[in-house]
Amino acid sequence: MYRRLGIISVCLVALLVACGIPDNGQVSTIQSKDLRQLGDTLPSTSTSTTPPTTIVPTTSTTIVDTATTIATDDVTLYFISGVQLKGYPRPLAKPTGVDSVLFALQQGPPAGQPGVGIRSAVPTREQALITSTEDNSGVATIELPPGFFQQTLPEDQLFAIGQIVLTVTEVGGIGQVLFTQAGLPLQVPRAPTGGLSNGTEPLARRDYVDLLNPATTTTTSTTTTVAATTV
Repeated sequence: MYRRLGIISVCLVALLVACGIPDNGQVSTIQSKDLRQLGDTLPSTSTSTTPPTTIVPTTSTTIVDTATTIATDDVTLYFISGVQLKGYPRPLAKPTGVDSVLFALQQGPPAGQPGVGIRSAVPTREQALITSTEDNSGVATIELPPGFFQQTLPEDQLFAIGQIVLTVTEVGGIGQVLFTQAGLPLQVPRAPTGGLSNGTEPLARRDYVDLLNPATTTTTSTTTTVAATTV
């Protein structure tokens, strides 16, 4: 029993020492200001309840208008209809020049219903590539490749040249046409005479306008009176 009392006494002494009893044996009361100072030295145990900030990525969509308006000119191309030439408008991208109208002409008549009954005497680009040069004088020089006329029936050769001259002179600033082959002047069929040009004189629309309105063939009867000579 005494042993137990001794153990309890030791524990009480230790407790009193821990509570701050001074060495003189008197109990000292802890002041509130001391508690404040004690609190200042203790680490904060408060837990933040503010939720973490979540950054939501944003995606912006930019709509790009890919539609492009292409400026065009209506250019008249000439093709064969029946026994004459007729003009057929076709929109071509600006700026229109001699090469662009020749390119369109060598593509042939319109496809489908608009091209019914229409044909061309001008060979395609695969058959005979036609090129041109301009010198800002109003005269376009058309280079016909070797074999051009071999690609065209003899009776259609006048139509082929008429198609080219009438179509090219539809281009603004072009009023006359010269033809060359291998860079040299070339004689070509010329209307209405049915002969050939001299190769050095520029040709104009007036030289082929008769192909647009072929003259009606008429038969004229002529009576010749022969006077009898009496011997």
